[in-house]
Amino acid sequence: MFSFAERLMLFNQYEILKKLDPQKSSLYSRHQEVVEKGFESFYEDLGISTTTLSKEDAREVDDILALFRAIKASSLGSASNMPGKTEFVGFGASQPDERFAYADFLSNILKFPQEVSTSPDNRPDLQLEKYRTMLKRWDEIGRKRELSADQIEHLVA
Repeated sequence: MFSFAERLMLFNQYEILKKLDPQKSSLYSRHQEVVEKGFESFYEDLGISTTTLSKEDAREVDDILALFRAIKASSLGSASNMPGKTEFVGFGASQPDERFAYADFLSNILKFPQEVSTSPDNRPDLQLEKYRTMLKRWDEIGRKRELSADQIEHLVA
């Protein structure tokens, strides 16, 4: 997965980290051995995800979050008539999913204002299909940022 040059750079970075943080020296030595010998099955232990999120998938997540921002900004009192349907609940924290990780990053790291559900029944495959349907409906009405109660109801139906 990593090229020889990438492994060499990581090895050297762990050598520097051992000097900067001697308390974690044994951990960094273990990481050095993993990258030195190319033990791919242990790459995840390095804290480096083996999965990636494409630009297209990130754009889809961005669009979904923009949709929920529009709903939230427009709903005022109408959201109370549709409890749970107008809130972004994430993509399923209990199951590994790059989209959830990206939304979680936006939420936690960049302080993106969204509520991400960590409920075990929040299944990413079902949520994504629901969000895609909502995006299609939002496209039909021109991706308006200010939505009427009827439009919100149409989006979450």
